[in-house]
Amino acid sequence: MLKIINLKKKLADFTLKIDDLEVCKNDYFVILGSSGSGKTTLLEILAGFRKADMGNIYLDGEDITKKAISDRKIVMCHGKYLFPHLSVKDNIGIGIKDKNIREERVREISEMLGITHLLNRNPKTLSRGEQQRVALARALVVNPKIILLDEPLNALDKLTHENLIIELKKIHESLDSTFIHVTHDFIEAIALAKSMAIIKNGNIEQYGDVNEIINNPKNEFVARFVGYKNFLKGRIKKYGEKYIFKGDLDVIIDKIKPQKEGDAILAIRPEDIMLVGDGGCRYHYNRENIFTAEIVDVYPLSLSTVRAVVDIEGTQLVCEVIRSKANRMNLKKGKKVNISIAYSVVLNNEAKSKNKKTNKK
Repeated sequence: MLKIINLKKKLADFTLKIDDLEVCKNDYFVILGSSGSGKTTLLEILAGFRKADMGNIYLDGEDITKKAISDRKIVMCHGKYLFPHLSVKDNIGIGIKDKNIREERVREISEMLGITHLLNRNPKTLSRGEQQRVALARALVVNPKIILLDEPLNALDKLTHENLIIELKKIHESLDSTFIHVTHDFIEAIALAKSMAIIKNGNIEQYGDVNEIINNPKNEFVARFVGYKNFLKGRIKKYGEKYIFKGDLDVIIDKIKPQKEGDAILAIRPEDIMLVGDGGCRYHYNRENIFTAEIVDVYPLSLSTVRAVVDIEGTQLVCEVIRSKANRMNLKKGKKVNISIAYSVVLNNEAKSKNKKTNKK
């Protein structure tokens, strides 16, 4: 549906450079990156608020690079863009000229988003969550092909944040529109996205299906951004039909075969390290990668999970355990446990050259 080719925009401290990016129709596409990485600039170019220095943007095969904002069928949605001198009702309906159609559409969208009680209010009297819903209503009322969401859940309290995630999913599923949502929050991204792009300093590091990116990150930057916490330095060697990572730990690679032998970094998510007590490793996914470890730190991560740091002969790994299991196992400093590495990813040479840090003490 949307295709970006050779897009460049020179900024003060870096250049936004998108060689090739595609977003499918009806996708919920999340662009994930840290502050200042170029996320908002990209949305502003797509909406027509900024002009790119070069490159092309195609929507349904039509080049819209130089089209006016009003002709793009792409709408930017953010509470900070509401007109403070207009009521909520007038803000929502501002994009529709015909009065009768405007009244009907404003009513329909307001009912769908549950904001009819706000229509006569002024935007500055609304909470952040209410402002976001009004901004979304103003975007939806003009039937856009693409809705751009610029950090729509930023700086909200936890309850409002969770409720808006649920609302956004329901709204997207009920519409014939494509959502492009930028955020720095990985949890928010995986809760909403069908597809995802990881951006760093104006460049797309990787994009595609969410599960593919999580399970097969292209490099260490992407891996860290999607939740990998353990990075081990070593080499890949082939023994018969198996590849083995030999380094800080010796780990059999049975999920994803690396393309070649040689130096590598092994990335492991905390939740893919299974902790088992004295009863042995009966419930692990991989019967080969079993190690004896000592707990060196334990602390709560959330109401439902506990983070444990384990030491295996000088190599420390970060694990995540369900709180009820941690309580059953009586996890505490100094306790000996068995661990099984259920899943790991071999990062390519690009990751190795960028960062050679190791967890080895």
